[in-house]
Order: sequence, then C-alpha cells, then structure tokens
Amino acid sequence: MFDAWSSPAQADWRPQTGEPWPAPEAPISHHERTLESSTGRTVRAHLALFDSRRYRLAVLDLGAELAPASAWPEHMRAAGLLAAVNGGFFHADGQPLGLVIAEGTRLNRFETAKLLSGVLYGDARGIHLERRVRFQLRTGIDALVQSGPYLVEHGRAVRGLSTNDVSRRTFIATDWRRHWVLGATRDGLTLAELAEALSTPGALAPWAVERALNLDGGTSTGFLFDPGAGQAPIQVRARRPVRTLVGVRAR
Repeated sequence: MFDAWSSPAQADWRPQTGEPWPAPEAPISHHERTLESSTGRTVRAHLALFDSRRYRLAVLDLGAELAPASAWPEHMRAAGLLAAVNGGFFHADGQPLGLVIAEGTRLNRFETAKLLSGVLYGDARGIHLERRVRFQLRTGIDALVQSGPYLVEHGRAVRGLSTNDVSRRTFIATDWRRHWVLGATRDGLTLAELAEALSTPGALAPWAVERALNLDGGTSTGFLFDPGAGQAPIQVRARRPVRTLVGVRAR
C-alpha cells in the first residue's frame, strides 16, 4: 500500500461547494462537499458529522455471504443507526481481515498485517481511534474494526502513503476531543491526497482533524445517512457487497 518515503509536494485543497458547517453542539448532520486541489483533482465527499457524547459507534456484521448496498437501509433501520459507511477489509470468502467486534460479538482475530495500522472501537466511555501497537483488547468493547492505513496523526498527513492508486475512499476522522466525521468520496483520489485533504483546515471537517483512518475503499465504498422525518435515506451505493458496516446510533 505504501510508496517510497519521498513524495511530491503537498497539494492545496480548496472547498468549491458545500453548505455552511453546523454549530459544534448541533445534532448529527449530513454534508456534501466538493474539493478541488492545486493539481486539478476534483473530489465530491459525503460526510456525517457527530459528537461522541451524544452518539455511539456501532459495527454491524452483514454475514459471510455479504450484503449488497440495496440491503443497507434495512440493516441500518433494524439496528437503529443514523449514519453508516462500509467497514473493514475482508477476504474473497467473506472472512474479515483483522479483528471485528460487531454488536458485542467477536469475529476473527487480531492481526498485525502492515495494512491494519489502526484500531477503531467503541465502549461505554466513547469512541476511540488508536495505532495498532498501542491498542489493548479489554472487556466492554462492543464495536471494533481493524483497518488502515492511518491517514492523519497529530494533525498532520502521514508520510509514505500511496500516491499511485486512485480510488473512491471511505474514512473516519476526529479532532480527538469529541467531534467525529464518517465520510465517503464519490470520486477517486490517492491515499496521500485523502490525507492531505483531511489535514487541510475546513476542507472535510469544520474543526482541525487530529487523527484519521482509512476504511475499505474502492468498489466497497458506500455511505448512508437517515435524515429522518420520513425522508428517503441519502446513499452512495457500494459497487460490491461488503461484510461490515461502521455506523452511529444515539446514546
């Protein structure tokens, strides 16, 4: 997944369209942003912004037979999720790559593959995003996915990310206080470009991103948001069935 440490100069990302950001204390909200880079790349992203004091992380297991995007709204409603994206990586037979804890049930095992550099998990205390080497499995964790690579750390784009593969992307990011964003792009960009965009103030979040993690992207990339009030869900359809969803529900 990684190129050599040397890389081109960082692109300058500027928002082209997007409604004003919500107030920090606002309920979970959907935003669509269009970004343009100084290199000419245009990327549209769907975002779900939320506060971890009011919302909890959820991981849904869609089964080894995998579930197409058309089935996502049904799974989402049944689980009481307000927003969701596709989750971690999985093998061709549907087996998850790395540890998954879905609705409190443990799937597979913890793995140390280089790709799986981050651990996203939730418990009664909140939502957590840590480097694999710092993570310790403990009781009380009811939602978890191993994924990667790490995109942003300490507010800076991680060095050495791929500058070659242009694909749709799925990600989660936080200011490491209480604000989080689940996101998916409609257009392709490299991992290095995504990290640059996330670390650009005001590009993909109204607050400074302190850390961010890549989830399974490419044809797996999908996004779902329930606006409520009987409205149809906002959806970016994944182009292939996936094993897990990472979502958000009210506390």
